[in-house]
Amino acid sequence: MSSKLIIVTDLQRFKLFTTKIDPLGREAVLMVEGSESLDIHQRLREKVSDQQGNFRGVGASGSGEDHNIKIEEEHRRIKEIAQQVNETAHKHAGESLYFAAPKAINSQIMELLNASVKKQITLNLHADLTKTPDDKLLEHFTK
Repeated sequence: MSSKLIIVTDLQRFKLFTTKIDPLGREAVLMVEGSESLDIHQRLREKVSDQQGNFRGVGASGSGEDHNIKIEEEHRRIKEIAQQVNETAHKHAGESLYFAAPKAINSQIMELLNASVKKQITLNLHADLTKTPDDKLLEHFTK
């Protein structure tokens, strides 16, 4: 039985697992890589340097407007995740790839993946499994 790659992600976390057969012949999951993007959940005032009221004058916008910064950051993070998936799949070409991401971002990530990577994905779940215990993760992909 060939090993499987399992990628679970959300906007903050990216985890890569592989499967192996334990001495009793059972399939076990091992984490290979994990990363966390802490800046996605920072408050706006922690990310920008200007404070409310600094830009008063003609044409100044109202205070508290974030000018779609949160949306832009989310799109940037989705592109980063897609790049991580593409790189991971390229490194492990030929292995089955299982992928899980929350429904809100799953299709956006899939659109940005290379065609060869999309073909490599055996199962795509619209679920946030980033906080699922490692020993319970495989159950979600074998249902």
